[in-house]
Amino acid sequence: MIRPVTFDLDVLRSFVAGVELGSFGRAADRLGRSTSAVSAQLKKLEEQAGVPLLRKAGRGLALTDAGETMLAYARRLLELNDQASVAVRGTRLQGRVRLGLQEDFGEILLPQVLGQFARAHPQVRIEARVARNAELLERLAAGELDLALAWDHDATRPHGVRLAELPLCWIGPAVTDPAAPARDADGALPLVAFETPCLFRGRATEALDRAGIAWTSAFISPSLAGLWAAVSAGLG
Repeated sequence: MIRPVTFDLDVLRSFVAGVELGSFGRAADRLGRSTSAVSAQLKKLEEQAGVPLLRKAGRGLALTDAGETMLAYARRLLELNDQASVAVRGTRLQGRVRLGLQEDFGEILLPQVLGQFARAHPQVRIEARVARNAELLERLAAGELDLALAWDHDATRPHGVRLAELPLCWIGPAVTDPAAPARDADGALPLVAFETPCLFRGRATEALDRAGIAWTSAFISPSLAGLWAAVSAGLG
């Protein structure tokens, strides 16, 4: 008979944090542990699992199939643990939270993270607003939002906390030769972008101008769904 393994929740929390933050060094900082301590936890987790959970991918690490399975169960176990902690201690948060989200984040956070929070704290009323980045920052400055999850390049913004740095990349329709992007009749690169003001649009046009690549606005939309549809249709 195989003896069941009892996984350490602290180890699972480090594992999940490292995957979600994209770095176990960042996870160590977030959890207040040393990098070596987190590495030891990961080694312990793999020993308990009996299979590799991580593999080398370039300069970083990626999840194996077993790691993907472990991640899903780890999230469920941690969620149950946190809910049990709240229920047993009798902690009851009350009040209202006005939260602003980019459409990018709203697609992921609204059903998952906010759903978990609502179940754990049923007496907290969440007022979520999905809006463009500039509007969120304006409402935050005006006191119309309590907090906002937004893109920003200003690391000195008062009361702001940088959660992560993400690389920018170009997205376009499938082409026969990826090295030869589609051009319009005048030889300009058609752009699909948000209407101004837009941080990403500004970065994109600056990069094209520096590279000496002619461009033209092919499709402008205030909606992320509209941009995805335009790119899928091959408009830019």
